[in-house]
Amino acid sequence: MSMTKSMAGQLLVASPQIDDPRFRNAVILVCEHDATKAMGLVVNRQVDGLDLATMSKHLGIAKPRFHSDAPIYMGGPVESSRGIVLHSTDHVLPESVMVGDVAALTAHIRIVNEIARGRGPNDFIIALGHANWGAQQLENELKNNVWLTMPYAHDLVFSSGDQWHECYARLGIPVAHFSAQIGRA
Repeated sequence: MSMTKSMAGQLLVASPQIDDPRFRNAVILVCEHDATKAMGLVVNRQVDGLDLATMSKHLGIAKPRFHSDAPIYMGGPVESSRGIVLHSTDHVLPESVMVGDVAALTAHIRIVNEIARGRGPNDFIIALGHANWGAQQLENELKNNVWLTMPYAHDLVFSSGDQWHECYARLGIPVAHFSAQIGRA
């Protein structure tokens, strides 16, 4: 069995020709990756009309004193009703899981309460769902140029700008230069 180098903490940037609408123009932080699976969160797809105040009402938790207008993100198509918080490492809980050495994931409602009370991490994304890949699936998609990879950039992950175009700009690749077909040379 060959060893797979973990991509946890790396960014996946969707190719302009990706044919899956769930991932069109997506930027994904790889949160977990080994020889048997990969998991990531889409960090640039906000859910229209859903913010922390609205979500708090649906969950029956106290109205947020802070960050009530924080958008909720669609983290991916798997378990899309399950919440997970991607956040900076300045505030972690015992239940938090580190994403390499760059960020943390917490799937406990306590982190949402702490954010709403102004006691949580400085930077965060509250997401619904995640992306998953089976054994060698992500590696095959990378070989077929479905995704570009780039190193983690904190300011980009926790930005509300056009992260997909910004990734291409930082990579120095004009989006218009892509071929209309995905494949290998």
